[in-house]
Amino acid sequence: MLAVWEEKEHLDAVLTALHGHKERVNCVKWITARKSGAASPQTLELLSGSVDKSVILWQRTEGAASFCLAQTLCKHSGPVTCLSATYVATSTDQPYTLIASGSSDSTVVIWRREGLTGNFSVTQTISLNGGFVFGIDWYILPTIDEPLLATGGDNALVTLLASKDHQFVKVLSLAGHEDWVRDLHFAQDDSGDVLLASCSHDTYIRLWRMTSRSGRDQSSDDLALKGNTFSVGNSSQPLRSFEVKLDALLIGHEDWIYSIQWQPVEVVTPVGGASPSVCHQPMCLLSASMDKMMMLWRPDPASGVWVEQVRVGEVGGNTLGLYGGVFSPDGRFIVAHGYQGAFHLWQKSGVPDEEGEEEGGRETWRPKQTLGGHFGPVQDIGWEPKGGRFLLSASDDQTTRLHAPWVHEGRKVTWHEIARPQIHGYGVQCLAMTHPFRYISGADEKILRVFDAPSNFFGNLSRISGVLFEVSHQLPLGASVPSLGLSNKAVFTDSLPQDEDDIATKNSFADQIPAFAPVDLSEPPVEDHLLQNTLWPEIHKLYGHGYEIFSVASSPDGCYVASGCKASKPEHAVIRVWETSQWHQVAALAHHSLTVTQLAFSHSGKHLLAVSRDRTWSLWKLDKERKECFALVAQLGKTSTAHARIIWCCSWTHDDVCFATASRDKRVALWSQQSVLEGGEECGEGWKEAADVLELEDSVTAVDFAPVTHQGSYLLAVGLESGQLLLYLTSLQSAKWMPLFTFPNSLCHTLTVKRLLWRPCRRDGDHSSAAKELVLSSCSLDSCVKVFSVRLE
Repeated sequence: MLAVWEEKEHLDAVLTALHGHKERVNCVKWITARKSGAASPQTLELLSGSVDKSVILWQRTEGAASFCLAQTLCKHSGPVTCLSATYVATSTDQPYTLIASGSSDSTVVIWRREGLTGNFSVTQTISLNGGFVFGIDWYILPTIDEPLLATGGDNALVTLLASKDHQFVKVLSLAGHEDWVRDLHFAQDDSGDVLLASCSHDTYIRLWRMTSRSGRDQSSDDLALKGNTFSVGNSSQPLRSFEVKLDALLIGHEDWIYSIQWQPVEVVTPVGGASPSVCHQPMCLLSASMDKMMMLWRPDPASGVWVEQVRVGEVGGNTLGLYGGVFSPDGRFIVAHGYQGAFHLWQKSGVPDEEGEEEGGRETWRPKQTLGGHFGPVQDIGWEPKGGRFLLSASDDQTTRLHAPWVHEGRKVTWHEIARPQIHGYGVQCLAMTHPFRYISGADEKILRVFDAPSNFFGNLSRISGVLFEVSHQLPLGASVPSLGLSNKAVFTDSLPQDEDDIATKNSFADQIPAFAPVDLSEPPVEDHLLQNTLWPEIHKLYGHGYEIFSVASSPDGCYVASGCKASKPEHAVIRVWETSQWHQVAALAHHSLTVTQLAFSHSGKHLLAVSRDRTWSLWKLDKERKECFALVAQLGKTSTAHARIIWCCSWTHDDVCFATASRDKRVALWSQQSVLEGGEECGEGWKEAADVLELEDSVTAVDFAPVTHQGSYLLAVGLESGQLLLYLTSLQSAKWMPLFTFPNSLCHTLTVKRLLWRPCRRDGDHSSAAKELVLSSCSLDSCVKVFSVRLE
């Protein structure tokens, strides 16, 4: 999936999600005119390359609301790893467009399109003889309007290729790097020389200057190679020679450099407007590295020596480095992304003068809020139970994250990640809220962990979301994780470091997460704060399961928690029930023979529903007089025809009259004690099928009933293995399923939907849908958590 993100002042928004690739997207690239001052067409064009071996061209015409898939380019036999594209406008021939795509199949494919519209076709496949290309970039050479292609790869060389008879041939190899060349980017300075920046795993950046050598004898039609010179031309123009030399070696990073980019060209309008506007290429270079830093490089005005002027990034922490960094089109923002999926955004404060400084001191870049989210499959979500003031999510990326609305000035509301309560050593598989500010989670381990919100979180949530909370002064201030530990340890006011020496002592080990520092926020935290200062203290561990935890649920009053683990034998498929006052196990409910995939308490708390991989469900009734507290009152037998495959999910209606179960067999079944359906299978205590089975096109992996009725019917949200989302209506009277709405593909997930949850009603007992705007949340294996506004009319 691709997300097109628009950054506005204080408002980050994903404009659209583009679905087309079948596997992970490796690279994206806008098609631009790679020549200063060259005009681009009105249609926005975006390229994406994927592990599925394809390149997709996306287009959005001026005034259109979204992008559409224009063409899928298939030629490679391996994953596409890098892309570059350019519009080429010549003074003599028709304009055309070029794409170069590099792949792990050791080839670079050249695609050409005549004009600025239409389809691309392959014009050349360049073999790398077993090597790999990591960086690739086009540039249109000045004065002759001929394209030049630069590639960098595992041979530590920068290779230049120029066109001869519409075929690109190598004209020069630039040696100097001592390791893989990761990225390349062209620019043209105001003197007319072309600059090529290259970065490498050797931690160095090299700047190569290309100068036109006019006035020499260039009568030959063949490409000429003489030392560090190359010649290029076409049938309508004589050959033009260019001399290439190393202009600068930039040393400053301490680890692999993954990306390099020149600041975009600026259009300068002379004072008074008497002269026409001119294009100016700022001599500013941005680099991003695995040392967790991005650097801005500029030449010193006095000496001309390139120096590092700005350094931004992450100090300490438990993350790896940065995989890439880019400028915004106006050069006011820089954004980086790292291994853990986070974006880091900085905004320039003030405008630097000719010496790169602003009034009052050096140019500064300030961190800003940006989009956040998981970088691994999201397995579960849970709303805060008293009105849904925030949403928790659990993921295979070994974190739980807390998302809440940010109320801006003017009452504009956007959703952001405002806390990361758990950063674990195992993938987190499930969670449940037991209290408005307490949750329990299960991971790929045998232990359940319970977390409480610290006082620092309450203050920040109040200021960000505009909701007031009463906070006990006995709560810990925050939490931190000790070196090599998995448990969040509470931090109290008297345990905070008092001075810089204390902080240095706490952070004296390289592998230790920095000490917690309380931060008072009035807007969502940036990534550094999320990693370090938003953990919740762990208050309990629950033991008893023999394998990795797979499902957990809490009763509405928070008095009981039920959990299940992965199981291939009946003795491990036991549902364990815990009371939450002392966190003691009060029941071990044995019935299923394979993993219990989901647990759900009724809204009254009197029943517990379990569904399993063994194709059955079981219904347990709370009986406090019994030693086990819960008694089995209904069950679906293994010989039943209701479900033929794994039952993945279940959900209760808001009045507990019915519940639904959904399965890999593409079916949703409705069950009730008040069924009017004739011939329904009796499952115990009057529970039987209450509607015709809903047959769908794909396996059903998530269902949830809305907390309101609509047109006298229950409203069910359905999520499929394909990522599709649907809404259906049903009632006991009709015993039928009626489709209400199918979400458009741009709003759906691209992989399996793991969980759907409607936001709880803010007022107890309010279940009418009149003038209701509901909120539906979803999570998926595509690493996304989505929050939808659903208005019932």
